[in-house]
Amino acid sequence: MIASEPLATSWFAPALSSWPLAPDRCLVRNPLNGAVLELSSGEFAIVSACEGCQPLAAHEAHAARELSAPPAHRPAFRGLLERCAREGLFVSLPDLVARFGAPSPALASPLGGIAIRTADRPQLLARLLESAAKLEARAAIQRRWLVFDDSRDPAHALANRAAIAGCRNLDVAYRGCGEAATLAAELRAAFPHAKDEIAWLLEAGGDAEATYGRPLNQALLCFAGRAFLSVDDDVVLDARRPARMQPGFTVSDDADDLAWYDDAEAMWRDCPPLPLDPLAAHADWLGMPLAAAWARAGAQAGPLGEIRFAAAQAERFAPKARVLFTHNHACGDPGSSLLPLQLLSLPPSSRQWLAAHPGAAASAFAQRVNWRGQTRLRLAPRRVFTLTTLAGIDNSQLMPPAARTHRSEDVLLGIVAQLIHPHAWMVDLPFGLPHLRVPSKQWLPPDVSFLQEPLHVLYALLDEHAASIVAESPRGRLMAAAVLLQDVAAMNDATLSEVLLEHASDAGSRTLFAIAEQLDSADTPPQWKALLAPWLKSPALAVDADSLRGRMLAPGTVRSLADTYGRAMAVWPDLWQFCRERFK
Repeated sequence: MIASEPLATSWFAPALSSWPLAPDRCLVRNPLNGAVLELSSGEFAIVSACEGCQPLAAHEAHAARELSAPPAHRPAFRGLLERCAREGLFVSLPDLVARFGAPSPALASPLGGIAIRTADRPQLLARLLESAAKLEARAAIQRRWLVFDDSRDPAHALANRAAIAGCRNLDVAYRGCGEAATLAAELRAAFPHAKDEIAWLLEAGGDAEATYGRPLNQALLCFAGRAFLSVDDDVVLDARRPARMQPGFTVSDDADDLAWYDDAEAMWRDCPPLPLDPLAAHADWLGMPLAAAWARAGAQAGPLGEIRFAAAQAERFAPKARVLFTHNHACGDPGSSLLPLQLLSLPPSSRQWLAAHPGAAASAFAQRVNWRGQTRLRLAPRRVFTLTTLAGIDNSQLMPPAARTHRSEDVLLGIVAQLIHPHAWMVDLPFGLPHLRVPSKQWLPPDVSFLQEPLHVLYALLDEHAASIVAESPRGRLMAAAVLLQDVAAMNDATLSEVLLEHASDAGSRTLFAIAEQLDSADTPPQWKALLAPWLKSPALAVDADSLRGRMLAPGTVRSLADTYGRAMAVWPDLWQFCRERFK
């Protein structure tokens, strides 16, 4: 194959291990297959410059650019890369996919039901339930629905119960703070040593406490041992076509594409209705082995169109690989936090779309009427997990708990879940759902500063130290993550302050670099550059010492959160297993 078509097959360049043999010689090893090769220092530089999974010609061109090699050196580059492919230092795409094992007619994990998270928005819950009833009537199917209510206002809780009572054609039940307290009492009776952790995970908070993760923990326990879907109350179950579509499927960890609109009517013209059941579309993938998922993606969407992912995610190409999460697009509010970070680091494809639609730039920061998603069906070795609209969670195997408080509890849940399941994948489905907030949210302007987000700090720390976790079982890996958080909680104020300062600096620097990269790029439209430029002076991104310290959290805030979340992680597997038996 190498001799006849050396440049036609895509080859993956893994993160190689290396050992010095002499001042100008080294031994390199491919950790995926054990292949070893002795290289000179110059050859090692060429091979190290290769990245991703692409034809050898593309690797050659990339390495030549990286090393500023003259054209006369290209034949030597080509010969070296062909030798690396022949000797196994690179892995062909068919061999990479073969690591999943042979496809089989494996079924998805059984679906336990659909969890709806709601809090003090009874009119939105009623709208969602109405769309659910219409969907099930059209599909002639009945599923189990559980409403997890985190409302603080008793009147809103009563209105939610009334909305549920009015849904006579839905199999829907209510799980409010009282039901959570009953479950917590049952767990305390079985695990008296964990009473504080159980209270933190499940019990209702005070009037001023935003307990975003509490109803999610209740859902994870009620559906323990089964896959389930999670839908937020500001969603309508009306499947919509992507604003932009490409044939085939893709494998990538790339950020979502975006499109911007002056109003919802313009968005709906680009995202017309699709005749599909979004719940069934999610359920069909959850828990599926990747060998079967890869074959299914090709059968449904067409040939692989693009493959691009970080070398560190190559370990997810393994026989144990399966679909842990499913995700779809958002039409309307993009669902991110108040600071428009996703707008400040647009992928190249979104910039190209802006160049073709220069008038759309004015709408991007002025309002939140977007399409956000992927242009094809996507298999993602690793990506940010969000519960913006509808998401699938394969809870048939141990999932971690959610952090009780603060924003981005869904992102942190995804980080920890992908840490304890190192062979897990996510499927991005090629349709959107309306995400219609009432009242609508607004982006923060560039002249506003704000404190660090506590959960962002925790998931950055867990990500940083994930490679040190070598346990095999999900339980063992979750215990190791709990220990990592306990180590954070044990830091003194001076050390933890340095960690927080470094995190704030890193977050600001990365975003400033992304802005500068777009401002320097020839493919960024001038209208977009004009909108980005003021963010270079934003106090939310400034990296001078005074600005960083002004945005830093108090060490005690992070210490307390790391301690309580770490202790909750440590007891969670027993709670989850108890509920698995309890709710069979």
